[in-house]
Amino acid sequence: MDAAYQIKRRKRSDSSTSATIELGEEDRLLIRLKDEESMPWKDIAARFQSDLGKTYQIPALQMRLKRLRERMRVWTEPDVKALRMAHEYWVQSKFDIIAQKMLEYGASEKWTARQCARKWAEIDPGPTPYTTYEHHMPTYAAYTMSPVEAHHFMPYVHNQ
Repeated sequence: MDAAYQIKRRKRSDSSTSATIELGEEDRLLIRLKDEESMPWKDIAARFQSDLGKTYQIPALQMRLKRLRERMRVWTEPDVKALRMAHEYWVQSKFDIIAQKMLEYGASEKWTARQCARKWAEIDPGPTPYTTYEHHMPTYAAYTMSPVEAHHFMPYVHNQ
């Protein structure tokens, strides 16, 4: 297999590990014709018919290339850093956002972020699956911890 068509992708947990995506004959042809030869879509469809004996509609080939490009994208260190920072912002700001949105969704009066966090902890005491930075969270967002862990962060949570 041509090395130009082996795309390296980083795995989630360790940025130093990589996995290779092996592209099939059709995918390699599609990438070569569009990206390297800048061929028009109608000519690409004709080449699939003549070279491989396969008939594809142009929108199907376009969607296939779009999905291939998405699978081949590599997260760079700055991308991962930006994702972590954006997630951290969300963790720290989510109840501010929720409090602002409540009036739009029909709340009868304005509630503070802290009040929303407390009520949410009361009605949904389970952990939030996307929250992994508890040690950086403000007090009102500490509801994602268990009542035992949250005791010193959340004086309004009563252990029974």
